[in-house]
Amino acid sequence: MWHLFLLLLTGLAAAVLAAFGVLFAARLTHPRPRGPFPASHSLPAPLDAPLTQALGGRVPPAPDQSAVQLLQDPIDALAARLELLRMARSSVDLQYYIWQDDTSGGLMCAALHEAAARGVRVRLLLDDNGTYGMDRTLAILAQTPNIEVRLFNPFPLRRFRALGYLSDFRRLNRRMHNKAMIVDGQIAILGGRNIGDIYFNTLGPEGLYLDMDIAISGPSLPDAARQFDRYWNARLSVPAELTLAPPQANNLHTEQNRLAARLSTPRAQRYAAALEGENAAPLLGKAALPIHWAKAHILADTPEKMNHPEARGAELVWQTLLSTIGQPQHDLAIASPYFVPTRAGVKALRRYAASGVKVRILTNSLASTDVPIVHSGYAHRRRPLLRGGVALYEYAPDAHPAQRKLSELLGPEIKGTSPFSRNKLHAKVFAVDRARVFVGSFNFDPRSMRLNTENGVLLDAPDLAADITAMFDATVQNFAWRVTIARNLRLTWKRAGEPPLTREPGTRLGTRILLGIAQRLPIEWML
Repeated sequence: MWHLFLLLLTGLAAAVLAAFGVLFAARLTHPRPRGPFPASHSLPAPLDAPLTQALGGRVPPAPDQSAVQLLQDPIDALAARLELLRMARSSVDLQYYIWQDDTSGGLMCAALHEAAARGVRVRLLLDDNGTYGMDRTLAILAQTPNIEVRLFNPFPLRRFRALGYLSDFRRLNRRMHNKAMIVDGQIAILGGRNIGDIYFNTLGPEGLYLDMDIAISGPSLPDAARQFDRYWNARLSVPAELTLAPPQANNLHTEQNRLAARLSTPRAQRYAAALEGENAAPLLGKAALPIHWAKAHILADTPEKMNHPEARGAELVWQTLLSTIGQPQHDLAIASPYFVPTRAGVKALRRYAASGVKVRILTNSLASTDVPIVHSGYAHRRRPLLRGGVALYEYAPDAHPAQRKLSELLGPEIKGTSPFSRNKLHAKVFAVDRARVFVGSFNFDPRSMRLNTENGVLLDAPDLAADITAMFDATVQNFAWRVTIARNLRLTWKRAGEPPLTREPGTRLGTRILLGIAQRLPIEWML
């Protein structure tokens, strides 16, 4: 028996050594390109471009105020991006964590090709963790005149990229989570959405990530451009042609045919019909979304956070948020899909509540989250939060607009299917005292604080903050479970029109058992 055990142990050790040998050989044969790489910088705004003329009529009530439009409706959010790409004449800078090879990703790629054909300089910066399956498309984009593509913190192994974690975990575990799009140096879209159908699609069966973006123009744009340049010229931003296999001569024609076929499917035609309807020009058209005037502060982590996660001061978004928001006086509403407050966060939120602040948190339920392991970092903090007076709400994945009249809840500005409709929360929004609001990529968790880079915009805008707080109120009232605690510390989930539940709603026993195990693992630092 012992001989068999030793034989198995020896075989396992040999397999592990062989795997690491393969990884070591792969790293030698696929070295990570190291800079410095050619630098480039944002272009000045063109004086005679259509976008310049369209924005010329926006006169702020004060010189330091920017024009802000809320992109809440998912079709609006995609239509706004395509609208800006059609109007671009000088430059387009895009920075995303995920770009999916689906219908909306194809629509955006086609629009980038069209812009480049007009002479527009396109710079596309993508975190390489979110480009799986896109290598051929990105390689062709990178060889298109006027288009440059860079991959942030790339994986040297392309086909089996996950194996890279075994040999280079510390580097590859840190990602660029930023989302930004800047056109002609005059208008930017910032927020929580990546590029993919799950962020814009109300027409297919997959469901939707509830999210929110901000379109902004005015005196804050130079800051957004400088932040993009810092990332574009960072050492970890590697030109795609140094990492990806070069496309073959016939690949461009094949890719064009594949893209055309994708955009001619019935699903793509439904997209096109929605985009060409009342959502055709949500930013600058006749039915443009309302404009809010606000003092805007563009926030972004320094890309050096990848090497120095303990950097201090204005270099980190979370520290700037804490110092800028200060002590809430009346109301604090936080929407964060991945909410892992840690012990320090619990103490701070309890302190706010003890001072009389109405503190409310909206996050995903275990049934709606797409990363259950992250939910474990929140689940064991619920009781101390609730006992400290913090209100907790968990988004219900089966919430659907047919259950409620959204026009009564969210007002006449909401068109089509509301983003507060089904499946998953993805918006990252902080509203303070109905006066200040943050919209961006930052989650309330250790990963956003220490591991990933983040960005967003902080707005001093009482009217917008009040609107977003009202939307938050309507959402938690109608599309979320309220979590409460009894004297015996038992949790209860309540939703209007349904009997209360005393266990994680919409989940199976096995899932709850795994959650209980995960809560006891020492992994909170990386959630």
